[in-house]
Amino acid sequence: MAKHRFSRREFMRGSAGAGMMLAVPPYLLKNAEAAASPPTETVRFGMIGIGMEGSGVLETSVGIPGAECVAACDLYDGRHTLANEIISGVTGKTVPTTRRYQDLLGNKEIQAVVIAVPDHWHAKIIIDACNAGKDVYCEKPMSHKVEEGFEIIEAAQKNNRIVQIGSQRRSSIHFAKAKELIEQGAIGEVHFAEAVLGRNSPCGAWVYPPPPDLSPENLDWETWLGDAPKHPFDPIRFARWRAFRDYGEGLPGDLFVHSLTGIHYVMGLEAPPQRAQTYGGLYYWKDGRDFPDLMATLYDYPNLQAAVLMSQMTNVDEVTRFFGTRGIIEVTGDGDHLTVAPQDGKDGEPCYYDSSFPGKMRAAYEKEWHSTNDAKVETAKPVEAQASYVYPPGYSEFRHHLWNFFNSVRTRQPSVEDATFGNNTSIGCHMANYSYFHKSTAVWNADSRTITG
Repeated sequence: MAKHRFSRREFMRGSAGAGMMLAVPPYLLKNAEAAASPPTETVRFGMIGIGMEGSGVLETSVGIPGAECVAACDLYDGRHTLANEIISGVTGKTVPTTRRYQDLLGNKEIQAVVIAVPDHWHAKIIIDACNAGKDVYCEKPMSHKVEEGFEIIEAAQKNNRIVQIGSQRRSSIHFAKAKELIEQGAIGEVHFAEAVLGRNSPCGAWVYPPPPDLSPENLDWETWLGDAPKHPFDPIRFARWRAFRDYGEGLPGDLFVHSLTGIHYVMGLEAPPQRAQTYGGLYYWKDGRDFPDLMATLYDYPNLQAAVLMSQMTNVDEVTRFFGTRGIIEVTGDGDHLTVAPQDGKDGEPCYYDSSFPGKMRAAYEKEWHSTNDAKVETAKPVEAQASYVYPPGYSEFRHHLWNFFNSVRTRQPSVEDATFGNNTSIGCHMANYSYFHKSTAVWNADSRTITG
């Protein structure tokens, strides 16, 4: 895929009102497949998990040229019907369905599996898939426990498998542009980043309605529990698993991981945070969940601090900001808009500290300041205005990320978000939770591969 580079001067020529549009290859645009030749080799994949997230992943995947779903798996039979509704709606075909993911791993027609299941099942299925010779796309976060991440890395390397984690900001053209601008020095040195997102609705707080027909007859509940503690059949836990520590990671695993992916990518971070401190609480959604509905975490990296704030009580548009000595880069929404606000880092007028000078001294200081600093009309440089970028119509970083996966499977080029990258951001999520539940600073020990207080 061609890399599109723009000079800082070209970037700054834009205006905040009418954002410049980034160019992307036509095959990354929805409904633009005819503009490019389809790949000569089709990647045949199996879908494991067709829930809320998996249904969207499946629909997007089967719409990508050169990707074909040939089998689907879910422990709830209703989603077998859903899988074929999705596939037939795009391709006109149906595929075999099963409750057993092992059936897909034993299918020689399948080259790769796409996994969208509760977090506590990620490691087991990824490792089994790698050992079966399948490439893997798995939804974020990669791991449910710290040690699982390293087991996944080992399985991928041992079997020479493509493993890509599904936090799409690693493929976003706007986060790529932010990275390029920072590396070019567009906003000077960057030592702080922040990410904020708030939701204010039951759905945004994981209060999902379970399928009305859900029962032990159409759901393999015991297998769904996996290695989690035994628990009587519970439709609430099935639908709202993110709210329970036995199966998910709460706000960090659902939302922090996207922000950390963007920050790690843009800033070139190749290791977990060194320390993390979390504050928060369960203030509003007191419905029996384990996790807080408000979390704010400060992460410490070498030469960088990053703050992540997520709430399920107040709607706040999503934003990621990078603060530099010469300006701010801001990516809003799902990465669909980027702005850069330059700063020259200079005083615009005599320093207000001169209010402490006697009058005659202050007048002399200000005269000298203006003589030295006031720009001469004929030599003045134009002030760089705030500039912005927008996505081209039809572009989706979600689709882009999945396209990158299938392209890696086809070409054997490394994944854009491999198991090592996914492990680093997952550890950041585990550190946020460790700090919250232990009421202490979480410290990453790279030698022992453990989090300590």
